[in-house]
Amino acid sequence: MSAAATGCATDRGRRPSNQDAVVATVLPDGREVVAVADGMGGHAGGEVASTTALAALVDALHAGAELPHAFRAADAAVRKAAESDPELDGMGTTLVALLRDGARYWIANVGDSRGYRVSAGGIEQVTRDHSFAEEAVRSGRMSAEEIARSPWKNALTRALGTGDEPEVDVFGPFATGDPHAVLLCSDGLHGVVVEEAIHASVLASGDAASAAERLSALALAGGSRDNVTVAVRDFALLHGAAPVAAVPAAA
Repeated sequence: MSAAATGCATDRGRRPSNQDAVVATVLPDGREVVAVADGMGGHAGGEVASTTALAALVDALHAGAELPHAFRAADAAVRKAAESDPELDGMGTTLVALLRDGARYWIANVGDSRGYRVSAGGIEQVTRDHSFAEEAVRSGRMSAEEIARSPWKNALTRALGTGDEPEVDVFGPFATGDPHAVLLCSDGLHGVVVEEAIHASVLASGDAASAAERLSALALAGGSRDNVTVAVRDFALLHGAAPVAAVPAAA
């Protein structure tokens, strides 16, 4: 398979700092990883948690690990960093990642950062949010109106670095052959922009880099008050996408 076509964008938006982080790189064994993390735990804690998780994820994959094991390594690294500094106590992060190996790939997540599959015919959310609101909807325990009024509506039920070692959801393998794109993003995008607008924006873009920038701008223009981070991996859906280069784990 030819070199990847990936675009990434991250913006602190209206927040005083950016606690999101993104990475996109090709590993020495030829596998490719793209990942987005959304940190929590205050100004310093959130930034440390997201960047620490991505660095540990890439290191574990570099050593040959599969996605679930790499997520557990990221979780352990965030815990260790928190234990080493009392000011970082309680920090954590979401994480969503794509791992491509040849002509197939997997997507894994913990938290509410999402993975979508975008094709000419539509958009599909691949991951499931680990949040109070999403799990209340799936269980049927509460109505949409009750969830909207709940003080816990934005609470996460799983995150890296907090509580017990989290269960990692893994989806796939998916084939790379059909023209489509994979979108990974923090809730700064999907919490503001509806799926139909995300779909239209990706299809209107000339390449993966412009798709990521366009989506970030759309979220900010739509009033997002959070950090906004987007990564788009193109599998022959868009045109003119440049080969991937390593992207820093934070901006």
